[in-house]
Amino acid sequence: MGNIKHSITLFGFGHKYIQGIYTFEEVIQKAKKMGGDGIEIVSPQMVHGHPNPSDEWIEYFKGLCADNGLVPVCYSVYIDSGKHKGRFLNETERMTCTINEMEYAKRMGFSIVRSQDALLPSTMEKLLPYAEELGIHLAIELHGPWSPSTPIFQEYAELFERKNSEYLGIVMDFSAFSSGAPATVLNAFPDDVCHKDILNEINHLYATTEIPEDELISMIKEKGGDEIDIMIAKKRIFSIGPDAKFGTPYYRTHPDYDGFRRLLKWSKYMHGKFWYIDENLNCPGIDYPGFVKIMKEEGYAGYIASEYEGEAFDASIDDEEQIARHIRMLEKLWAEV
Repeated sequence: MGNIKHSITLFGFGHKYIQGIYTFEEVIQKAKKMGGDGIEIVSPQMVHGHPNPSDEWIEYFKGLCADNGLVPVCYSVYIDSGKHKGRFLNETERMTCTINEMEYAKRMGFSIVRSQDALLPSTMEKLLPYAEELGIHLAIELHGPWSPSTPIFQEYAELFERKNSEYLGIVMDFSAFSSGAPATVLNAFPDDVCHKDILNEINHLYATTEIPEDELISMIKEKGGDEIDIMIAKKRIFSIGPDAKFGTPYYRTHPDYDGFRRLLKWSKYMHGKFWYIDENLNCPGIDYPGFVKIMKEEGYAGYIASEYEGEAFDASIDDEEQIARHIRMLEKLWAEV
C-alpha cells in the first residue's frame, strides 16, 4: 500500500468480544487475516487487569502478536476524569495515570499512546520529558464533534509547532471530517415505519448540498412523506444540535481539508473511521479519495487504522467484511492517486 502502513483497531471487534462471541486470541487472528500490519488496542476494553496488567498477560499479548506477525502500534487510553465522586481529576492525577499507561504500553511493545482532550495541552507539554525517556509518541485524538479549528485543537497545534518533537502529535479521527449521516442510518427502521426512499434522498441532499433544513423538511412533505419521516430526519439525518449531551454531528459539505493538511505533519497514526463501505469500495459520507490525495501529496508515511463503527446503525452487517473492504479501498485509492 505504498507508504501507508495499515493498522486494525481491535475496538471494531468490541461488541462481539464483550458478548463472548470472539475470544481475545481470535480477535488478534482476525486482525492479521484481514491484512493488518499492526494493531491498536483500547486499554480499558481489552487489556486484562487494566490499568495494571500482570507480567504473565503482557507476555501472553506479546506472544500473540509475534505468532501472528502483527506490530503493536497504538495503545489507546482515556482520562477517567469522573472516577471520584464530586470532583474531576486534578492535573497531578491526570499525569500520573497517563504515565502509568505509557509505561505499560512500552512494556507491551507499543510506540504510540493515544489519549483524548481531557489531557490538556499544558499537561501534555509537562509529559513530554516522560515520553522522550520512554521513546513513546504521545498523541491526542481529534474526534468529532471537534475539528482542527476548534480552539482547544488550535492550542495543541501551537504546542506541536513550538516543541517540534517527534514524541508529541495527533491522531486524527475521520469522524471529524464526515459529511452527512452514515448510509446505514435508516437500516434499523422497519420498511413500513417510514418512507425510506424519500429519507435516503434527503440524506444524500443533506450531505452534498447547502439546502437549508427547513427546505428539506418541505421537500419531505412534497414527496409524500409524513410527520414520522420529518421526526426521523431531524433526529437521525440532520446535525446533532450544539446542546446535545454526546454524539458526532454530521458535517455537511465542508469538512476541513486545509486543517487536515496542516495537522498531518504531526501525525504518525490516524483513525480511518467509517460506518459503511459498499461493494464498489465507496464510503458514503466520508471523502476518502480527497483525504488520501492529501496524504500522498504530503508524503504521509504513518499508519491508518480501519475503525468500523457501523454496528451502531445495523448490527446485521458483517463487520469483518466491512474492515476487509476498507483495507481494499485504501489500497485502491493510494494506487490511483
